[in-house]
Amino acid sequence: MRLPLSFRGHNRNLSQEAGSVPVRSAVTIHRMESRTASPASRFARQTRTIALWLLPLALIAMQWFAGGTSVEAAVVVTPRLALVVFTDHRMADDEWNALSTALQRGFENLALETHFASGGFDVVRGDTLVPGVEFDVAVSIYLHGDCRLLAQPGPYTVHGALGWVLRDHGHIEPFIHVDCARIAEVLGQHVLGMNHATRDAAMAEAISRVVLHEWLHIATQNSAHSRDGISKRAFALKDLIPNYSHGIAPSGNGK
Repeated sequence: MRLPLSFRGHNRNLSQEAGSVPVRSAVTIHRMESRTASPASRFARQTRTIALWLLPLALIAMQWFAGGTSVEAAVVVTPRLALVVFTDHRMADDEWNALSTALQRGFENLALETHFASGGFDVVRGDTLVPGVEFDVAVSIYLHGDCRLLAQPGPYTVHGALGWVLRDHGHIEPFIHVDCARIAEVLGQHVLGMNHATRDAAMAEAISRVVLHEWLHIATQNSAHSRDGISKRAFALKDLIPNYSHGIAPSGNGK
């Protein structure tokens, strides 16, 4: 069994940009194995072999990722995709509901933009998994740090990766890592005027945007970035929360 979790202190060698893809040796990944059969480790073992299922998704995503041109080819029907989310800290129900909604909406919008006919998307809490659960296709999402958005006044620049995926022998694996604490640092400078519900929605949208960025790396098996859009190398405030950044004067960026 293997549990490819990564922690902030272990990623100081990563390029300081959103969506960097660290190259890990097999030895390093093995050192992160868990000796306890936790739900996350069992699910990681089950999902390791589903990467081949993502190839139909890659055919559509690569066309959008490369040039953004319209897709008029025959519709490709794919299995239903499960996004299974594991967190360092249990999320409050209102925070989870906001995140689930943002992820669902984000993937559905991406499917519409790419003319991708999916079997649908499910967002699943990792801490509710039961032994023997099965999905058509699944991607594991690991949220590191505290995902609660609090005000952190003061202008400053946040450096470091907001999200990353693991590459093993050239293959980008279906495990997405997101640094919630770093995202909260980026957004915390701008949320003084937001109520609790709006903060939850803004944080959920930011996490969803980072997840979508990393999922495209997996679907296309390509670590390259675009100049604009969800696949750009570095995210500013407006890239993280496009629906909430209007009228906010930026005082720092996440890179």
